Amino acid sequence: MHKEIRNYLSHLAPLLQTHGMEILLQQEIAWGLQIKVRRGSDRATINIYYSDKKGLSRVLSAPQNSGLKQELELLLLGEKEENAYAGFHNWHRWIGSDECGKGDYFGPLVVSAFFVSKEQVPTLKEMGVQDSKHLNDPRIINIAKSIYLKFPNQAACIVLRPRKYNDLIADFARQKLNLNDLLAWLHERVILELYSAHNDSEGSVVDQFSRSQKVKNRLKKKLPKLNVIERPSGERDIAVAAASILARYQFLEARAVLERRHRFSFPKGAGPSVVQAGREFLKLHPAMLLPDVAKVHFKTTQSLQPDIFNDGKDDQ
Repeated sequence: MHKEIRNYLSHLAPLLQTHGMEILLQQEIAWGLQIKVRRGSDRATINIYYSDKKGLSRVLSAPQNSGLKQELELLLLGEKEENAYAGFHNWHRWIGSDECGKGDYFGPLVVSAFFVSKEQVPTLKEMGVQDSKHLNDPRIINIAKSIYLKFPNQAACIVLRPRKYNDLIADFARQKLNLNDLLAWLHERVILELYSAHNDSEGSVVDQFSRSQKVKNRLKKKLPKLNVIERPSGERDIAVAAASILARYQFLEARAVLERRHRFSFPKGAGPSVVQAGREFLKLHPAMLLPDVAKVHFKTTQSLQPDIFNDGKDDQ
């Protein structure tokens, strides 16, 4: 499997789960990967391909009248027309937020927000800003650096390194809260930080990770006049797309620090290659160091060494 497909899959799997979809089968095909998805009685097939010339491409197959097909089209393919606002709003100044790393066993959880004005949209498009899942890592790094240079004071970011992440997720669990509650709190923090500097923002778009509109409900208490939209495939909005690039960039930077510190290469996602890497890590390092590099509440931890951290609960 090509590394770009593997990278895309690490984003896609938790996204499908968030929307109540189950992956029934995952198999390699010529030039790509095939995934069979089910939600209730609806089924669909997604073929993912990659080439150096065309990059990532996705082909969706499902019955024409399937509700699952319609939702997957929005999640995977977005709207056909190029609309910077994706039909979400008609604001002139707004904030977008997105996260990275929630489906990755190794590395941090990152939440970023970006403020944009309508006049800046053409420049962002010229820079190549789009959903980070459609960009490879070198492009992510180049575009992110350009965003920081050309649009100072328009971004906010929280990087939860694994040790802090593990402490917080355990604290949230004691309060009978889960990963989505932690994400909502982080999105709220970055949006509030940007709004304090750009209080003429008309609203905020959040890439939806929970059907219960947790971010909107939190922000309503502190910024009752701010319009908040939580939508699947929020990256179709240019501000959310920029936030997704910045979040991915910060994730890559933080993971590189971990790799240098521990002299170890950490794969993305939470699949078989990650389990194998985890076992290799534990051969080289004591188990007490695992929370420094990994999100130990993932089920992956039990695949590494069942008797360690067995009080954790998976919230993927």
